[in-house]
Amino acid sequence: ILGQIRPRFVLKIDSEPQDALNQINKSVLLDKTISCTNSNNLIFLKIPVNHQHYWSPEMTVRIEKSEYSELVSVNCLIGPRQSVWAMFALIYAAILIITIFGGMFGVVQYQTSGSSSWIYLFPIGFFCFLTVFLTSKMGQKKGRDQMLHLVSFLYHTLSEISSVERIEKK
Repeated sequence: ILGQIRPRFVLKIDSEPQDALNQINKSVLLDKTISCTNSNNLIFLKIPVNHQHYWSPEMTVRIEKSEYSELVSVNCLIGPRQSVWAMFALIYAAILIITIFGGMFGVVQYQTSGSSSWIYLFPIGFFCFLTVFLTSKMGQKKGRDQMLHLVSFLYHTLSEISSVERIEKK
């Protein structure tokens, strides 16, 4: 999706959360193209360090049993590594703060004195924001094959213990 920097999707399986967690951990040991970190019902699937590049994605998988259903939901979030995500969030925040406050200063100065070069921060900020967004989309495209590998690994691993169905969120 064009505007989505961190894609999300939900899978539905007919298995216990602990069984799914154990199956993923067992499959990671057999597949050397995936590395994994666990934290309770959270799993962080990554590409091994020797195959990573700057734009390599990681997938956060949360496995939980629904309160109202017998089925187990597997919530997945794919995004850049945390360091890359934090850097882009900082850049977006800096551009936004400088553009808003500098632009407001420029508007006030323009209204009081009739001219201000600060007012040009609005188009410059928009251009910088667009440039950073397009850079992030370019990086996402570069990591697309690795992202598809992570998703494929998860689908195949979970399909070994249960049927897997994707839930469409509206």
